[in-house]
Amino acid sequence: MLTAKESSEMLKNMSASERLEALKHKVGEKTRDALDAKIRETVAAYEKDISIVLKSDICTDKDKDISGLLKALGYTNIKVSSDFPSYGDNYEGTTTIKFSIPD
Repeated sequence: MLTAKESSEMLKNMSASERLEALKHKVGEKTRDALDAKIRETVAAYEKDISIVLKSDICTDKDKDISGLLKALGYTNIKVSSDFPSYGDNYEGTTTIKFSIPD
């Protein structure tokens, strides 16, 4: 296990590509695929603002992990919010993801 000092050094020395690769593993493949498809659709329509709502069968990833991945990929105006209630099994939660393609 890494010591605190080793972890600190790793944080300082990790390249952008290494950081991106680590973040990719924190977000599920279904979520990444859905985001990629929406990005391609948005670009094809000559638009810059992306908004997608993913149901829980596609995405149950943590908001901060999705935000971190999008930030590492260079996107801006990132807002991620999930709606997963703990009080009932019959409600299907969703994750709303909004971000922009920079100029």
